[in-house]
Amino acid sequence: MLQGVSVLDLSTVGPGSRCSAALRDLGASVTKVLAPEGKQIEPPFFAYGAGRGMRSVRLDLKSDEGLREFLQLAASADVVVESYRPGVAERLGIGYRAVEDVNALIVYASLSGYGQDGPYSQWAGHDINYLAVGGYLGTQGRRADDGPAIPGATIADGAGGGLHAALAICAALFHRERTGRGSYLDVSTTEGVLHLMALFVDEYLATGRETAPGSSLLTGKYACYDVYECADGKWLSVGAIEPAFFKNLCRELGHEELAEHQMDDARQGEIREAFAAAFATKPRDEWVAELAPANTCVAPVLSIAEVALDPQLQARGAFVEATHPEHGTFGQVGPVLAGSPR
Repeated sequence: MLQGVSVLDLSTVGPGSRCSAALRDLGASVTKVLAPEGKQIEPPFFAYGAGRGMRSVRLDLKSDEGLREFLQLAASADVVVESYRPGVAERLGIGYRAVEDVNALIVYASLSGYGQDGPYSQWAGHDINYLAVGGYLGTQGRRADDGPAIPGATIADGAGGGLHAALAICAALFHRERTGRGSYLDVSTTEGVLHLMALFVDEYLATGRETAPGSSLLTGKYACYDVYECADGKWLSVGAIEPAFFKNLCRELGHEELAEHQMDDARQGEIREAFAAAFATKPRDEWVAELAPANTCVAPVLSIAEVALDPQLQARGAFVEATHPEHGTFGQVGPVLAGSPR
């Protein structure tokens, strides 16, 4: 869908690289602009699709020659992605105005943790920090010391920053087709997290009710939306929100008497105990085979190794092979975004 769109990516890791990988999977031609070897952190060989389908150039942007070469590349590009701390690109002479001078149609995306202005704009940070400020960590399950649990995925980098930027870039490209004008995009990863958290934040702003761990349906208050350990020590996720699905689940577990008490706060301990005892009688995959076809909203909690072998993902062609000059051929998550070629 983005065939013919050329992207210059000045990032090496984090939201910027997530963004360019998404654009690449949608068909864009991506060139990574890297510093001379040893001058910046570079990701492991397998990260971000192992550079699959991308080309790279090494430029010393602090030199006159490197700056000139970059602006020559930018003059014919459609998109520039950068994720320096706010102000750095301008000091290097590769900011939006400098690129706009050589390419008035450029779509220029500046990705940062907190945005290009505001009191936090110069803070250094990573995924966990943006999740913290955006409200995500505050609603997570708790550790033994009552601190927020550490998420098992870089949600801010991937969704709050990377996919946020990719969506904005696609909109800006469409806008350019209609108006003949380029765009500057100030992509705040924290504001992307805020967008993800809007369901809870909007509730607070409208009603004063604050969502916390265990305070609402989606944060673990009710037994119908939880995870349960099975006989083999593996876990099963349950998301039987709708009464019909909850009734099916109660019937399959031999506890039809609990179906009418789904949202009864006083009965949640009882329901959890009954469910936990039932799930402990069989291995996880036996429960999946029995319950998943029965409209109960259950699914297995898979390890990463199990994800790589999952039959649904395999059937959808979610994995591909990549080749590295030193590390040979290995598997990778393929172009799984809707609209990507498979």
